[in-house]
Amino acid sequence: MGRKKRYRSTKKRMKAIREIVEAEWQPGDQSRCYAAIWRRRILPEFGICYKTFLSYLGVPPSELEEEPEKADPNQLSLFDQ
Repeated sequence: MGRKKRYRSTKKRMKAIREIVEAEWQPGDQSRCYAAIWRRRILPEFGICYKTFLSYLGVPPSELEEEPEKADPNQLSLFDQ
């Protein structure tokens, strides 16, 4: 299967959620498990369901990198000479 197309805003949201989880998650601590982090931080701020939260965590970090926009060959440029 090919990579799924993700919009720039979705990638930004995924990065923000990953940063929150990396800062707060601790294995073995029930007050810092994924469900607690989702309930306390993610749901009020982003308003996404738990299943979506878990799917965001499953996306490899390499897919979240910004890809340079491809120049359209039919688009005219103001500054070409």
